[in-house]
Amino acid sequence: MIITQKLLFSVISTTALLGTLFMTGCKSDPDLPAVVENITTIVVRLTGPGVDQEFTWNDTDGDGVANTIDTITLPASTGNIQCSLLVYDRSATPATDLSEEIKGESTEHLFVYSVLPAGMVTIDNLNLDANNAPFGIESVWKTTQAAVGTVNIRLFHEPSNKNNPADPGGEVDFDVTFPVKIQ
Repeated sequence: MIITQKLLFSVISTTALLGTLFMTGCKSDPDLPAVVENITTIVVRLTGPGVDQEFTWNDTDGDGVANTIDTITLPASTGNIQCSLLVYDRSATPATDLSEEIKGESTEHLFVYSVLPAGMVTIDNLNLDANNAPFGIESVWKTTQAAVGTVNIRLFHEPSNKNNPADPGGEVDFDVTFPVKIQ
């Protein structure tokens, strides 16, 4: 009987110790660094009349400055050009496609487009998030006559006003500018 009680006490003590270690091991450690996703590559995929191409902005060394930027070349006086954006972290091995994660958190993100000179390209019909608010990972582009300019794309995280693209609030996850040539 004494051996059984000692064995039972030993089993209970060991189980309690392992349970404590397991519970402690599952808690996040505030001293550990947070996992940071680097946005190193933005791909603008454009398809429509006269265009079926991808244009890339790459920051291969992760310093926030592009090492390579494609010039977006589009036909003049063309509408219904479908745009979808792809976002990658290519600093990791293997590279991580962040697009699906951003889509899954669409209510927490907003893509904002700015065109210079104004009117050279019209960008509308931004796709909507789960709350029917603008999201913008997909859009429709329309070009005017031949021109040269830029398209700036910013991704806002946790914007406070998704209906105000001039000042949506939140943090900027990326801010990239592509040269554009309409011919």
